[in-house]
Amino acid sequence: MALGEANARLLLALSTIGFGYFLRRIGLADVDAGKALLKILFNATLPSVLLLTFATLTFDATSAAVMMCALAQAALLYGVSLAFRDAGRAPKGVAILAGSAVGVNLGTFCYPLVEAVWGAQGLGRVVLFDAVNQWSLLVVAPLIYARAVAGDAFSLRDGLAKVRNQLLSPCLLAMFAAVALRVAGLDLPAPVATFASSLAVANKPLALIALGVLFEPKLELEQIRDVGALLALRYGASFALGGALAASAAALGLAPALVGAVMAALISPVPLLTVTYAVEYECDVGLAAALVNAGNFCSFGLLLAVANADFARPDAAVALTVAGAALCVLGRWLAAGSAPKEDGSSGSIGDGERGPPSRGVAAGATRTTRDAAEAGGATRLGFGGGGSARRRFARVAPSADAARVGRAPMRARGRAGKGGLRAGGGGRAMPAAFPPRVVFG
Repeated sequence: MALGEANARLLLALSTIGFGYFLRRIGLADVDAGKALLKILFNATLPSVLLLTFATLTFDATSAAVMMCALAQAALLYGVSLAFRDAGRAPKGVAILAGSAVGVNLGTFCYPLVEAVWGAQGLGRVVLFDAVNQWSLLVVAPLIYARAVAGDAFSLRDGLAKVRNQLLSPCLLAMFAAVALRVAGLDLPAPVATFASSLAVANKPLALIALGVLFEPKLELEQIRDVGALLALRYGASFALGGALAASAAALGLAPALVGAVMAALISPVPLLTVTYAVEYECDVGLAAALVNAGNFCSFGLLLAVANADFARPDAAVALTVAGAALCVLGRWLAAGSAPKEDGSSGSIGDGERGPPSRGVAAGATRTTRDAAEAGGATRLGFGGGGSARRRFARVAPSADAARVGRAPMRARGRAGKGGLRAGGGGRAMPAAFPPRVVFG
């Protein structure tokens, strides 16, 4: 594909994201609207894309190479998560940083953008990549959170019990159904294929608009070091793997365009489930939202570079490897430097006990107090006057309904002075994620 055509397609996709952000800024859409769009994506259009893709995908040597690359990234990102375990952080600080290190957001970020630039063939390869990535998101990540929070009291059986419901998401069920049909040598029934096709067409524009509506570029000063450490390590590991992929592309029979599509998957941002898990395990939701927002912003810029890169050049692999190594060194230094100090304080808010939650994106973060009351609370936040970072935590038992849907919403209470939040009497709650079963991304 010519660079001019690729840039035109990417510009159209970014314009759609910008349109979603514009709708939010002028008040025609809000975070609740973004949440609604994501629920439609995760439960209707995205399962349709997966069903059609796996039902028609040809499994060959290229497919095997893509899945091996996904496995390699899963292993590298798990290694990244280990960088935050020996830095002397509080357990919940370890949980949020180590847990958000694994997995990438493909469903709502990479899918629509890769389809826009590299077409259906590129999307098919990214779907294969995501078949491996989902195990990191749905099994490895929650176990990391549970292990970090529980410490020596961690039970693998209890951890796997929390994972069980994740495996019943519509996206995974669609993928399992398509694979079962392929194994049985059957095709999708014509009416099902026609209906799924009509839904799949809507996936790309809905995902792009939702990204724009939920995008929030702000970052708190005290979050910068932890966010920088995590992103540098994630991107550094992915760049290094991308260098190895570019160097071996010819031997593996991968076309440069296909290498570009896989690179887009490698540099995809922190998954949306980070905020959901932060709520579920009572970690710092503000830091989780900041990680997702910053990852989206950085991945947009990197994707533009990937779309214009020539991976057939001999020096492409060297450049990626060198950049990856430099980012890993920077990330390791930042990760060590953001550990708590001797007085118990920290240069970050990764321990889940300080700092106001970021607005916006990540799991569709705001819920009214009425919604929170209906769902049952888990952790309540109070803010001091002047928008300060003082928090009060009060544990309450979640209701049966909340336990059933996997939600752990948060209700804001107390008073806020200038620049703060007044909640309690019809105020807005801060923040709550949608159920963990709403996944794929």
